[in-house]
Amino acid sequence: MNRQQHLLMKIIEKIRVFNGLKPHEAQSLMAAGFMKQFQKGDIIYRLGESSNDMLVLIQGKLNVLGKDGHVLVSIPPGTSTGEMGLFTGQPRSATIVADEPSAGLVFERGKLNALMASERDIKGVVLQNVVALLSERLVETDRKLEAALKKLAEREEET
Repeated sequence: MNRQQHLLMKIIEKIRVFNGLKPHEAQSLMAAGFMKQFQKGDIIYRLGESSNDMLVLIQGKLNVLGKDGHVLVSIPPGTSTGEMGLFTGQPRSATIVADEPSAGLVFERGKLNALMASERDIKGVVLQNVVALLSERLVETDRKLEAALKKLAEREEET
């Protein structure tokens, strides 16, 4: 393993979706992905497009845009994006744009599914982590929705 692969392995071990993989499993996973570079302003994913891959941001920063084009949230290094559509087959739920020059490890559905079919331990770890991550996102979305509805109700009471 060369120095760059070693550094990528260390990064993968810290990424939430891959948390708990053994070193040889992380190496197998890394071999199933490929690095991709993005320039500021590049569209990584577009709302409504088919979801055939996921990205683990290694460096840079990405923005999640709402339907109106406003930034909803920023994605820092070490964060995955696109996993929901990758595993469910649903279209992209948001547009993701590079806020600065960025690089990430891309995992395509076919290669990832083939790896997980042959490596059941990897599949178990990855799916367990994805379920936990998506559950946390759902709880956070529910919290934000509840706060927004409370504000709306308070405004209606004022008028």
